[in-house]
Amino acid sequence: MDYELRVVVEKVSVSSQEVLKRDTLKVYDIKSPESILELGLRHEEQISLLEKIQNSVLAVQSTLIKTGYDVCPRCGDKLKKMGFTPSKFHAVFSDHKVRIQKHKCLNPDCKWQSTPSTASVFGTCIHPDLAKLQCEQGALYSFRKAETNLEQLTVHRRPVNNHNKIKLLTNEVGATLAQENLKPLATPKGTAIAQEITLQVDGGHIPDKDKDKRSFEALSAVVYRPENIIEVDSHHRQIKDKSCALSAQDDELATMKLFTLNAARKQGMTKKTKVTALADGAQNCWSVILSLAPHCKTLLCILDWFHLAMRFQNVRGAVEDAFEKTLEGVKWKLWHGKSDEALQKLELLMNNITDSKKRSKLKKLYNYLENNQAYLVNYEERDQQGLSYTSQVAESHIDTIINDRFKRTKKMQWTHDGAHNILQIRGMITSNEWNENWQVPVISALTVAA
Repeated sequence: MDYELRVVVEKVSVSSQEVLKRDTLKVYDIKSPESILELGLRHEEQISLLEKIQNSVLAVQSTLIKTGYDVCPRCGDKLKKMGFTPSKFHAVFSDHKVRIQKHKCLNPDCKWQSTPSTASVFGTCIHPDLAKLQCEQGALYSFRKAETNLEQLTVHRRPVNNHNKIKLLTNEVGATLAQENLKPLATPKGTAIAQEITLQVDGGHIPDKDKDKRSFEALSAVVYRPENIIEVDSHHRQIKDKSCALSAQDDELATMKLFTLNAARKQGMTKKTKVTALADGAQNCWSVILSLAPHCKTLLCILDWFHLAMRFQNVRGAVEDAFEKTLEGVKWKLWHGKSDEALQKLELLMNNITDSKKRSKLKKLYNYLENNQAYLVNYEERDQQGLSYTSQVAESHIDTIINDRFKRTKKMQWTHDGAHNILQIRGMITSNEWNENWQVPVISALTVAA
């Protein structure tokens, strides 16, 4: 027996259940599939079917749109219906024309008439779900890549997903979030006070749009409770709950310090909380970290062992085989918290290197350790106690938050504001706050754009 499958939309009276209108959207011949390609609907067919269903819903729904006019806004007289005007509406997967009721003033001397549109009624002709998707793509990928991704999702090219439109919207949403993030935040109600939190601060360089400058630095902070680190496998760990703070503003770290304080408070930091902070040794990172001191119980600053070990790796070629054990001895003493002895041993090693270039590399390592001596701890002891001493234990957040978006799109150069705005969205996504809090900034940005 042969079959066909009909996709039908019915308009039904709720009270009587009488079918007022029936439309057959699509008829499918049902046959035995000869290949996996014939099993179910192809991508393009699915999008086409969704578009037809959407059109059926909009045809009925659009006639019920209230334009906000009960009487003439000019003279106050009664209004007369004057048919419908077509208006653009961009859904997530398809574009449509909706019919919106027009009105005309009955006063012959007034002659006012309405020209409604989805934008005039709702503030935008773009569905917020589509705008959310555009912002996510624009924050995670280059704007042209975002356009391509959305084109592949909907099968065909849509002008609403043009990369320039994605750029403008993403920037506007980021700017809205940046302003919102500037508001001082108390520890949120219902958030349990944290006995201890861990803070990691690092920086990443972003190509500068100013031709006279190569790049500028953006800072990133990740705050989490130690108990929120979970093991993925024997080699990897993951933070299940965290708060991020990011800034690319050139304002002497004022924005970054406020954002970091807010992020710490989201994690439950109060003046009863002990804070352990990790950084790579850059003074701007320490400055951000030290700004938390008045807001917590204690603040322990630690030079990140991962970055420290990388410094030793970079100078290994500066010593001959005969001195390699001496360099390892310096590292061993640092690992065991003997920073004074480590610096003395490193100084003796420098004096035994005759090559000026090699000695210069060792001198840079010496200066790095000396400048950060206050933040050198007994790493071996912390390791034995299961306490944090390196950012690598949790994750490399700079690579995922900053470098993935800004350093790997080589043709793109940025202003401080432009990069800063993108970072706000990336921070919300990384903090797992985006899906709950996207509506207000996205709808606000759509209204501004319209």
